[in-house]
Amino acid sequence: MSTIAKDDFHAWEWKKDTKKQTKRTLVSTIVIVAGVAVLVNMNRWDAPIIKEPVQVQTQQAILPVQVQRIQAVLGTTAGAASVLDSDFMQASFQTTAGAAAILDREVIVELSAKAVQEAAAEESEYANLAIANVNNYVNVRSAPNTDSEVVGKMYDGSVAQILSTAGAANEWFQVISGNVEGYIKAEYFIYGDAAASVVDNYVIRYIEVQADRLNVRVEPEISSGRIGYIDHGERAKLIEWGEEWSKIRYTDAQEGYVASEYVTVVEEFIYAKSVEEEAAEQAAMQELRERTQASEEAVPERTMISAAPPQTNYASVSALRNAVVDYAMQYLGNRYVHGGQSLASGTDCSGFTCYVYQAFGYHLSRTPQGQYTSAGQSIDMAQIQPGDVICYSSNGSSCTHVGLYIGNGQIIHAANSRKGVIISNYDYDGVILGVRSIVE
Repeated sequence: MSTIAKDDFHAWEWKKDTKKQTKRTLVSTIVIVAGVAVLVNMNRWDAPIIKEPVQVQTQQAILPVQVQRIQAVLGTTAGAASVLDSDFMQASFQTTAGAAAILDREVIVELSAKAVQEAAAEESEYANLAIANVNNYVNVRSAPNTDSEVVGKMYDGSVAQILSTAGAANEWFQVISGNVEGYIKAEYFIYGDAAASVVDNYVIRYIEVQADRLNVRVEPEISSGRIGYIDHGERAKLIEWGEEWSKIRYTDAQEGYVASEYVTVVEEFIYAKSVEEEAAEQAAMQELRERTQASEEAVPERTMISAAPPQTNYASVSALRNAVVDYAMQYLGNRYVHGGQSLASGTDCSGFTCYVYQAFGYHLSRTPQGQYTSAGQSIDMAQIQPGDVICYSSNGSSCTHVGLYIGNGQIIHAANSRKGVIISNYDYDGVILGVRSIVE
């Protein structure tokens, strides 16, 4: 047995301890990275991924389902797939003692900084956004082939959320738009970053009648002849807003004017229409055409506003703010849907704040940028109170996301299609462009 000098012995022990500590630190890093990857995807293991599935090679034919999932997650990150082998992962899922035993294994892995960053990256809210880009419309089908049943139509400019891809070359998108879900060829869409950059151009402004019945006139004056009428709660596409008279599209072939004091302006996206919705819309258009034949004397205008106003009898502005927050919190955990029309069935970030405030009689823009430029009044971050809308930017200039401040440094927001409506710290991500106070 060779003799080791005392000083050499200390040096040898230090190197051994350092090597052991380095090994333990490296393994801990591996576990942390795996944990990050799991957290990114644990909200919805079954959430569709647009990219082709990653093929993960293992040393055993069958692995626990958790192992396969985590390997697939890390397999999407450059360099991270080499972290995992079946023995390592199986041990990590068995017991606490088993997890501790992992630290004594000889695991030598090189992890790039890029791999760690990609594993923890936040999914873009607009990753699955799609906008129809067609001459008129494209059919939505029940299966990814042209022989399947037509379940609806998607008109040019309609907004959709991509659920998955299908076909040998992923040439079909499975989408949801409005109340329609089905398949359309990918070639008919603008999607991803390209769609996110132009989505503000596809919001449509409508007037919604607040009076019992409102005449649509040929010219913007009370003495002008009547084209027809619109009843309470009905909408028409807004062409041009005016302080006294607003120009609208009444039927496909007719434009006219309505008194602005009896309408409110709302913004919506265009959505796909189901076969049933298409039929109902055609019937409604036929009724409008028939209204043009009715004389003004036979069907008089009734401009009395009988709609019940939203509840405003709060003890204070603070009480109203708290009511807005409480109302929003009812939808915590609901899903995210691009262009969605309902808090209950799902909507996007600006839809969430828009529809929450709509319940209290406030009309916000349907887009993040629109809310940033026109909703309420701009205030400093130091003045923020529950109910205010925080506007974020992923590009440093335009508003790409909004959230509702609930107090204690937190917001509730429709985050993205994987997370849905969640609570986050107000500074969770992106650049804060500004804060809008909706409640005076």
